[in-house]
Amino acid sequence: MTNRLDKSLQALRLLAQSSEPEATRLMTAEVRIREFLRPVAADRAARRSALEDFKSAVKREAELRPQEASFWKAIVDFIAQRLAMLGDS
Repeated sequence: MTNRLDKSLQALRLLAQSSEPEATRLMTAEVRIREFLRPVAADRAARRSALEDFKSAVKREAELRPQEASFWKAIVDFIAQRLAMLGDS
């Protein structure tokens, strides 16, 4: 999964630095996250694990790139919503 995660994070890094409006970047980021989750869509535990890994990686990005904090915060919020939809395991 690390390769998929790295690839997805790279796509998000490019979005974070884009000159597109933030709303557009966030919509595109949500699509990228859904693409990342597609291989584990049928397995609830694997989806939860993938989301947790993604959330940790995004939090690290936010720390490394404080100038893009609002973008990364929105991504963390999106992931948190997806985790909440899964409910307690």
